Amino acid sequence: MPRADWSVKAILLTIAVFLGMIAFRPMLDPLTDVQAQAQPARFDHVLILSTMFLYRGQQGLLVMDRRNGNVWFIAKKEDVFQDPVFVIRMQWEKLDQEPR
Repeated sequence: MPRADWSVKAILLTIAVFLGMIAFRPMLDPLTDVQAQAQPARFDHVLILSTMFLYRGQQGLLVMDRRNGNVWFIAKKEDVFQDPVFVIRMQWEKLDQEPR
């Protein structure tokens, strides 16, 4: 057998053995004690309605709080956001009623 043919077969056999070890490892040592923990995003309840909204002559963001339906306007002056201003409360409960 030529030397090149023998070395190729040895390399392929080594690769096959290592792949077999990787494939059978979860069967021999299952990771049952590992638990995943997820933290919710801090402001995942805030929905941005509009990024360019004009309210009382000021330009800024219009956002809604999904928890209670409050809509807020956050003015933006020279790349600095001001304090939020309450605009309206959306009453989503009325959507369950029959139309008039």
